[in-house]
Amino acid sequence: MLMQIGGDFRTARRFAILAITLLICSLSTSFSQPVHAVESPYKAVEVCDYVEQLEFNGTLANQSVHWQTSLGPRVPGTNASETFRNSVDENLTLWDVSMHEYTVDNLTFTNIEAVLEPANAENNTPRVVLVAHYDTRNVAERDSDENRTNEPIVGANDGASGAAALLELARIIPPMELQYEVELLFTDAEDQNYTPHRFFGAEKWAEHQTQHDINRTAAFIVLDMIGDADLQLTHIWPGNGALWSTISPLAEALGMVENKTDCNGGIGVKIFDKNTSIGVYDDHVPALNIGIRAIDLIDIRFGPGAKAFEGYWHTHEDTPDKVSAESLETVGRLVELGLRSGAWLTHNSSQEEAPEPQNSSENETVVDEEIEAQSYPALMLIASLSIGTLLLITAFLRGIIRKNT
Repeated sequence: MLMQIGGDFRTARRFAILAITLLICSLSTSFSQPVHAVESPYKAVEVCDYVEQLEFNGTLANQSVHWQTSLGPRVPGTNASETFRNSVDENLTLWDVSMHEYTVDNLTFTNIEAVLEPANAENNTPRVVLVAHYDTRNVAERDSDENRTNEPIVGANDGASGAAALLELARIIPPMELQYEVELLFTDAEDQNYTPHRFFGAEKWAEHQTQHDINRTAAFIVLDMIGDADLQLTHIWPGNGALWSTISPLAEALGMVENKTDCNGGIGVKIFDKNTSIGVYDDHVPALNIGIRAIDLIDIRFGPGAKAFEGYWHTHEDTPDKVSAESLETVGRLVELGLRSGAWLTHNSSQEEAPEPQNSSENETVVDEEIEAQSYPALMLIASLSIGTLLLITAFLRGIIRKNT
């Protein structure tokens, strides 16, 4: 072939120019394709229609934080842990409460599952799972007092705050008469000092989910360390991109996003920052691993000016005085707004009667983070192959020119 083409310089030159032109067009097309965008599975809702209905009470949630910490550290196997479980069982009378005990690596722990189904529940009724761990750290490895690093902590923020939010939600959800199932999952043994770290309760919950359970779970949302008086929520990875896309409208509606107008016409403050992303492995990861859309609402910067994973975290300073009723109410109302508005119902939800305002806007296109992460290597491969091909064609053309001069 080389000899055939080399016999006609003008033909070779035309061939090379045509090949280069086609390659450049192909490369341009490859980079202009919207490969990252995917349609959100969630229904678009007008969340401002529901803001006036919100009633999550941060003061009551904060009272629960004080009560939980008064029990002492709720380490698995302790009387304090058992007292908390008994209280949930006794007080959530409108919920179907069940205890699930497991033993793993010589550690016995107990998850609490509280389920509320709609009156017209069917086999494929969608569900939203709200999650918080109720156990507390069995060591204070980051405490400044080296003599106390092996003592368990009372966990006002890291333990009690998320559990308190679930308990307050348990009070206000039944009167909502939602047309989908809500499960409150209180996980145990999330914060025990094991290497590598294990999320024992969440792992066991995920292990017992059937494919049917997975398919009908519209959202799995973890609430952890949400009582910090200096509340700073950010995007957390890993996490489902589509589910994260539902949080921004809720936060903006409640004035939690800086320079965004809330539903009452006020200008929001910086409480939720979607542009800052922090890597956190938490109880949401086991759910993600089995194919459930899951995210983690957590403030890992615990204390005034604290950096990530610093401040009062895993120290004996994690006490009730560091927890704010206002912060609890802010996060609690965000979750309540999501529930009331049906923000976490998907297009294939079987319950079309789910609460949904009229005149809903068209569904937004969101970026799926997993697809986005996988697309860049593919584009780089296309670029490398294209550049290599261009170099080969150039060398080929130079060889023809030399042969004909």
